Amino acid sequence: MALNVKRPERLVDVCLDGSLMAEWEATDKEYRSARAELLAAPDKRMNDPRAKRVDELLAKARELSKQARAETVTFRLRALPRSAWDELVTAHPARSKEKDGGFPFNITTITDAAMSTEGTIVSVERPDGAVEPFAWDDWEAFAEGLSSAQHEDFYVAVIGLNAGANEVPFLPESAQTTDSDKS
Repeated sequence: MALNVKRPERLVDVCLDGSLMAEWEATDKEYRSARAELLAAPDKRMNDPRAKRVDELLAKARELSKQARAETVTFRLRALPRSAWDELVTAHPARSKEKDGGFPFNITTITDAAMSTEGTIVSVERPDGAVEPFAWDDWEAFAEGLSSAQHEDFYVAVIGLNAGANEVPFLPESAQTTDSDKS
């Protein structure tokens, strides 16, 4: 009997405009302050100008979230064949147990090596469904512009795909599902 294996895949989102997060955080902070002030006010009239300000800030936060979603691309990554991963592990030996968390490879360098290996990047998709051209050999230049936190998202996905535990992502048959008959 011949079985075909489709290697596991994971998604990693990257917002291409990182400044939107700072704008959203500032707006959210101002919104929370204005809302707290409004809720603490002894006079709860509907025409309170503070209520209008709260609504304006909420609308601005929603608009910034919408803009961030429009600037977010989704990388679909696929695990490497075991032989290719083993070659990377050999080429990137662990530095120490403390630095590499007990993994048998250098966790700092193996992610970029895996991402620069043909087959890891399956696709890059925009929120509208358009697939962006992105070749595996474009990774190094792209990665240079990522923050450490953004790069860590790829690190987690690559390590999880190639060296993590594989779990079947299905609900048990006895899991309760949403009743679509309710109105």
